[in-house]
Amino acid sequence: MPTPVDETFLVLNGSHLKKMATADDIAAAVGVAPQVAADALADAVGKGWAMAVEGRFLVLPDGTAEVHRRYAQAYGALRENSSVIAWYDRFEILNTQFIKAVSDWQNSDGDPKAETKVIRIVERLMKALGELTPTIPRYAHYVRRFGDGVARIDRGERDYLCGPTIDSVHTIWFEFHEDILSVIGRPRDV
Repeated sequence: MPTPVDETFLVLNGSHLKKMATADDIAAAVGVAPQVAADALADAVGKGWAMAVEGRFLVLPDGTAEVHRRYAQAYGALRENSSVIAWYDRFEILNTQFIKAVSDWQNSDGDPKAETKVIRIVERLMKALGELTPTIPRYAHYVRRFGDGVARIDRGERDYLCGPTIDSVHTIWFEFHEDILSVIGRPRDV
């Protein structure tokens, strides 16, 4: 059964995952209208959950607590779901492969073979996410974002592999990893 979430959670969580982003960037990432994101972020600022700095939003500790409270409320039952936990365990194997492939790509000064390996791993995750989207429909946005990133890499925009300030596949992967950890209630390894 799909887990329902509201637009406020989507926007606040998007800001939480992106760390410092504009309302438009958050809206695009989570699949809401830009005005919905702007309104939700203004409300979050008013509640002391976020702060605005030069048009970018940063979630504050009270906002992080609210995000985690909403994760527990929306996904608490999934934390004991054996198929979701098994999916996550398989993801961690893929995550290890992704980290190695990205390191190999960076250390090779962008070797095309290393780039192809990264893209293949991303495509495997995109396919695997199809198993979770019936339960967590918002994960379809990760599939869309990964697809957009891969398409841009294929067009020669190589920054979309690891660029830290754009919606690169590396950035999206990092956000997704933090997201799935929050869904299953596990802390990120430091």
